[in-house]
Amino acid sequence: MRLFFRFWQVAHFTFILAPFLFVSSLMAHSVHSRLTDPELLKRFDSLSHKLMCTCGCNMPLHNCNHTGHCNAWPARDALDKLLLEGKSDAEILAGFRNGFGPIVEKNEAFRMARQNDYAYMLEKFRDGFGSQILTVPETNYLAIFSILGGILCAGVVALFIRSRRKRQATAEVHPPHLDDARKNELLEKLSKEDYDDKL
Repeated sequence: MRLFFRFWQVAHFTFILAPFLFVSSLMAHSVHSRLTDPELLKRFDSLSHKLMCTCGCNMPLHNCNHTGHCNAWPARDALDKLLLEGKSDAEILAGFRNGFGPIVEKNEAFRMARQNDYAYMLEKFRDGFGSQILTVPETNYLAIFSILGGILCAGVVALFIRSRRKRQATAEVHPPHLDDARKNELLEKLSKEDYDDKL
């Protein structure tokens, strides 16, 4: 009985541990890439998050899940093959943005784009997609809007402080309104002082 119980413990442990033993090999694969090298896959994931799909889905290349005819397929294929060729991330991003030049006509990385279904993309690979291919635009809009927002907030605070000071100064110059009884009392006091001064 003891041997059976021990066997049962080992079987449970193996059953629970087995999926974790293969996690590294499972995580090394990507749905959108045929790469198997974990380092290249990390770079593929990083680059495919930085590049936009041009099919009109407004999603990063990594997230576009359209099946069938989609511009993401030749872009991902080119990205796979450019990584295998040893191109750097900067070269790949610059190529997508500014174009890879005449090498697209012969380079294996752009074979899918040379097919009839995707021939219209060959021109884009050659001449570039422009900065709209990047998920994070290369403009300083965020910094500009942050500075303008800071200036606007500072202006509102300055106006608030100014109006507050003005209100306090006005309150000191003009005493609060007097009720009729107090007003009559002060007038009588002043008239008595004037009368006493005349005597």
